[in-house]
Amino acid sequence: MDKKLEEPKIERPLWSTLPVDMLISILESLRYADQIRFRAVCKGWRSDTYGFKRENKLPWLMTWKWPREEDGSFASLRNEEDGSITTWYNLYNPIRKQKTIVESTQAAIFVGSEFCDAKDGWVLFSKREDLNTGKTTSFFFYNPFTTKIIKLARSYLKVKAASFTTTPDSPDCLIFTYSKFSRTTSSVGTYSPHRKTWKRIYFAGYHGSIQSLIYIEGVFYCAFSRNVMGSFNLATKEWKTYGYPMRICRGPYNKYLIDFDGMLLLAYYPYHNGDRCSLYLFDDFNWCETENLDNGLLLASYKNAVLIPVSEETSDLRNQVHMVVIFGCSCQKLYGWVGIDRLYNKIWIFLPSNKIIVSFFFF
Repeated sequence: MDKKLEEPKIERPLWSTLPVDMLISILESLRYADQIRFRAVCKGWRSDTYGFKRENKLPWLMTWKWPREEDGSFASLRNEEDGSITTWYNLYNPIRKQKTIVESTQAAIFVGSEFCDAKDGWVLFSKREDLNTGKTTSFFFYNPFTTKIIKLARSYLKVKAASFTTTPDSPDCLIFTYSKFSRTTSSVGTYSPHRKTWKRIYFAGYHGSIQSLIYIEGVFYCAFSRNVMGSFNLATKEWKTYGYPMRICRGPYNKYLIDFDGMLLLAYYPYHNGDRCSLYLFDDFNWCETENLDNGLLLASYKNAVLIPVSEETSDLRNQVHMVVIFGCSCQKLYGWVGIDRLYNKIWIFLPSNKIIVSFFFF
């Protein structure tokens, strides 16, 4: 009886055993959303690329513009054939120097929305539903890197500004809003996406429009157009106001509140030719002018501002302030490639952290 010769077994390499260098090479060629899916394929790929140097040290630029009708109301880009709505925004990748146009499949929610705040890959938008009185405001979170939307409960007040503590998928997330209730009364509100509950506090006084709103270690700070800054302590539910430094005057000048390593930094930008940005630290309830950003780089737009560390390659940008306006960014070394973009809404936004990336797929 003839014995069949046994064919030698060929061990085929497993996808899970790809070399780390090859995995990183693949990651570098993918868009950010695809990087998330790639790392979610298996535990090995996720652990092997844990130390992957992602593009999160430099902020991305996000721009958009919702068109308006002749009567001033917001218009949508509606398809005449099927009635579908299309809205879009631009994302600028600072590492690859690429512009991506993203169309939304839930476009109707964006038309007429206003930017409130951005943190850790998430953007908070508000939208006034009652255009006659403006007293009904809806909110939603949007992640432009994953296109995920989280809708929130309505606030039956005309909200002027809003911010949030942490990412909306966290049970600790809390939204803070400021509203003008009457000519002599203002209101602050807090909302928990986890509990879906609103709480409001009313107090006497109105200090003008809000130019910046930020959360730092249990306190929300509000930069008003008039000569005061407001603060609301979440633990004590106490509202206080503080005067600005003498050099800061009222008027159409931007004031930015920035988290300076757990301290509050006020950046005052007059927009006059030749005028420089003034920087003040709020320490022990007093303002102290400073020119040192701890070797950081401050990037500001009309909507928000971010403070980032600089590397050896960008050491010449230490302690500088740069603006992005309608016609581009003054920081030519990092963002000069953006060019002229006439979209009025421009914000700086960071990629999500590693912890949040995992939650996108296991939420």
